[in-house]
Order: sequence, then structure tokens, then C-alpha cells
Amino acid sequence: MEEGSKPGSRRNIRFLKANYIKEFSFLGQADDPLDVKKCYIDLHSLQAREDLALRQAEAEAERIGVGVTAEAQSIFDALSKTLPVHWDKTVIVVMNEVRVSSPYLPECVSGGTPAANERVKKVLEFERKRLQARGASQ
Repeated sequence: MEEGSKPGSRRNIRFLKANYIKEFSFLGQADDPLDVKKCYIDLHSLQAREDLALRQAEAEAERIGVGVTAEAQSIFDALSKTLPVHWDKTVIVVMNEVRVSSPYLPECVSGGTPAANERVKKVLEFERKRLQARGASQ
């Protein structure tokens, strides 16, 4: 599918999987949109987009725990909505100081200032209640 097909305009080419197409209409024959003489590819822009996509993919991969349960990942995701978190193997590290170990209960919270420790415990308790309520309703 070609977008912006006025002569001299910037063009976007989009590739579609054929099994997603339900119907199409032939509108007529046009110039080859991939004519090398008329085509300009901004390699710097493409490289920047690729670099950004790779950085985003790496950041998302770091947020996925390895060797943890789905429940642990849900708790991590919930904590990450309000607090800075990262994984240290199977331990959730919150605010670079508070650690939450398996089985990720409030009594498994250690480290950090008393205020930070209490905050993490409260968020953890709330998230566990929410997970239990969601599990009971399914």
C-alpha cells in the first residue's frame, strides 16, 4: 500500500500480510513507486529508527523476570507503575534499595529506609489483594 503518492511527495510504503486483505479494488496502473531513479532513502533516519527500536526492545526485555512466576511478573508490573524497579535475578529491587524476594509477600520486603520499606509493603499488599480479587472473578 502506498501513501502520499503525489509526484515529488514523500512516500511511505507499507507491507501487508496477504491473509489480512479481505478485498481490494484495482484503481489503475501507476509509476513504479520503487523506481530507484525517483526514490530517496534517508539511511540516517532509518538507522535512528532502528536504534530507537532496539533500545526500546532491550528496555522491555529487562522488565521481564527470568525464572519467575506469572504472579511475580504481575507484582513487578504493578510496582513499576508507581515506583522505579528492576530485577536482580528473581528479586525485585525497588528504588535501588528495597528488595522483594520470593514469594513476594509483605514479609519478604527488606532493606531501604523505613519509609521506603513501608511504602513498598503497602503497594505489595494492595496488588496481592487486587490479584486475588481478579483470580476469584475469573
